Formats: sequence, C-alpha cells, structure tokens
Amino acid sequence: MIGTIATHQLVALRRQRVFAALLASFVLVSALAGLLGWSSNHTISRVYDEAAKLMVATGQPPPPNPFLLKPALSLLSNMVVYVPLIGALFAVVLGHLSVVEDEASGLGRLLFSRHITRTQYAMGKVTSAAVALVIALGASMGVSALSLLVVNHALAVSDVARLGLFYALSWLYLMSFVLIGIIAVLVTHRRSLALLSAMGAWLVLTFVVPQFTSGLRPTQSLNPIIEPIGTSQRFFQITAHGQPFSVVEQYKATAAVILNTAPAEATGQLALRLLPVAALAAILLLITLKLVQRHDFSRSASNE
Repeated sequence: MIGTIATHQLVALRRQRVFAALLASFVLVSALAGLLGWSSNHTISRVYDEAAKLMVATGQPPPPNPFLLKPALSLLSNMVVYVPLIGALFAVVLGHLSVVEDEASGLGRLLFSRHITRTQYAMGKVTSAAVALVIALGASMGVSALSLLVVNHALAVSDVARLGLFYALSWLYLMSFVLIGIIAVLVTHRRSLALLSAMGAWLVLTFVVPQFTSGLRPTQSLNPIIEPIGTSQRFFQITAHGQPFSVVEQYKATAAVILNTAPAEATGQLALRLLPVAALAAILLLITLKLVQRHDFSRSASNE
C-alpha cells in the first residue's frame, strides 16, 4: 500500500507539473553554479596569463596559477546557498501538495474506507516526496559533474564520491522541509495558511536562527565564504551557544567540508555537525506520523 500511494502521488505531481518545475529548478541552479564557476575560472586564468607574460618579459618567474591551487569542487560552492534557499522552498511546496490536494478534492474521506492504515498513508506520501527529490537531485548531480568536466577536463573518483555525499546530505536536509510542508497542512484548517506557515518555518530556519546564533545579518548568511563572526554584544554571546543546533549552519559547514572548500575535520566532528540535520528530519517524521493518526480526514481544506 505504501508503494501504491507513493506511485499515485508521483503521478499526481507529474500531472500538476510540480515535479517538472522541481526538476527544472534544480537543473537550472546547478547549471548556474557551473556557469559561475567557469566564469571565475576563465577570468582568473586570463588575468594570470597576462600577468605571467609580463613577469616573464621582465625576467621574473611567474607564480603558480592560483586557480589550480583550489579544490576542483570549489566550483560548486554556490550550491551550498542554492539548496537551503531555493531547494528548501520547493521541498516545502512538495510536502504541502502531497497532503493538501487529498483534502481539497475529498479523496481523504475515501482513502480510509479501504484496507489502508494511516501510517501507510503517511509513509506513502513521504516516500513519494523522497523519490521526487532523489530524481531531482540526481539530475542536478549530473549537471554538476558535467560542469566540473568542462572546466577541469577531468574528474577524480574521490571528487565523484564527495559530490555524491554532498547530494545525499542535501537530500536529507530537504526532507525536513518536505515534512514541514506536510505538518503545516495537518495542523491548519486553511490551504493558504498551511503554505504560509510552512514558508514561515523556512524563513526562521534559514535566516532568523543563523542571525541569532552567529550575529550575522540575513544577507551575510547567504554568502558561503563569510565565516560566522562573533559580536561583543552580550545577547549574541549567549545565543551563540545555540549555533551547534542551527540546522542550516551545520548543513553549510558539513557541505563545505565534503566539497573540500573548508579545512578537513575529524570524522567524529563531522558526525556531530550532521547530527542536528538528521535529528530534525527524524523528529519531524515522528511528528508527521503522530499527526496523521489524529487528523480528521473527513473535512476538506478550505481554499480561502
């Protein structure tokens, strides 16, 4: 039954063109990240070539090309921003539509007249969103790998493994926002309010919490290069203790280590960074299963 519900939901997402929009968005942002990386590579290499010619003409040995000193996966550093910003928004919508359409169409009143449990229903919906994200992120990974090949003319096996780990981490992170979209539908009575509430949760997790725990302005939290900087204000000195629990910051820090754009960390330290991301997804899944058991599927979601 879980597979049947998941398949039905995937077909519904395809008919609503939500999945096509999700897939196109991930491919687009991946291509954009690759284009920006290629542009940086081209600009730096051109400046280096001109500077090297000038130094050779004056009898000075040119320094090594600075671009060759950077890790190959650093070209994709912008993906660390695109996933929490754009990917999480689409994940919220994906979770929202997984349940709200059943209520709006009245299908929720008919489902449980068959031999299906509420747990199977919930797991089917979650599974469909998980599969949709796997396909979208898989396509994104393909575009990213192609971009790396175009720029670097080669792709090491270790880089492919790191790229796979990055997208696996991104899938786990985005699943939390899928569950947030589902939970918002289950605890509200209006369709628009459910989506607005889920986006509010996205806003808090993505911008508000990092601002409190790092003392950064919201625009600074979008820059993957800027390290969180402490502040002398007593308030931020206290809230900084909550930084290990900031999901988006731990995601960005873990992703930076995986992409080799940050100093390497011990396996134990990396696991501690990953723990809040995994714990949030597990807690939200348990909440979803609990709410589905108590939800009144006999009512229809209002479109107002």
